[in-house]
Amino acid sequence: MKTIEVSDEMYAKLIELANEMTTQDPRATRMPHMFQIRSRKKVYDWALNGNNRIWVDEETEIETFEDLIDYMETYDHEIPDNLKSLWDGEIIEYRDEDFYDIDDFVKEYYPNLKECSYSWEYEYHNHFLTAKACQEHIDRNDYHYNQPDTYLNHAWRNPEMELVSEFLCGLVGKKMHT
Repeated sequence: MKTIEVSDEMYAKLIELANEMTTQDPRATRMPHMFQIRSRKKVYDWALNGNNRIWVDEETEIETFEDLIDYMETYDHEIPDNLKSLWDGEIIEYRDEDFYDIDDFVKEYYPNLKECSYSWEYEYHNHFLTAKACQEHIDRNDYHYNQPDTYLNHAWRNPEMELVSEFLCGLVGKKMHT
């Protein structure tokens, strides 16, 4: 048996960390735990294979009917009354003397708008031993992330994380959650 000397302050912090690690919700995941910040990023696809369809110009993305109306108002284009009256929560169709679907309408009146699509992909940032520390980081720095949340990964077959987790759990007389 070896003895490791640490300051009282360091010891108190390690005990607090170990207690949090052994009492937090394991979310049906065995240790070693690796909490991460999960955020979203928009991935554009000009071949229209994305999950969400939009029209784009240099400064604007139009995804909803309201976005299209705002765009039209911004560029002082008269908004036909029958276009406003067709709204049911999504971009649907435009009728004038002739039939236009929304694609035809945009192509005719706003040729500078290009059709595009996007999908959301998750990104994972940083690494924490506890959900509490991860959430505290998000609370202080959420402006760096797009819809951040705490995500639990398992440090699968990671002998260094197993060693650290086993050591910290042992400080409070507990075994790793398996």
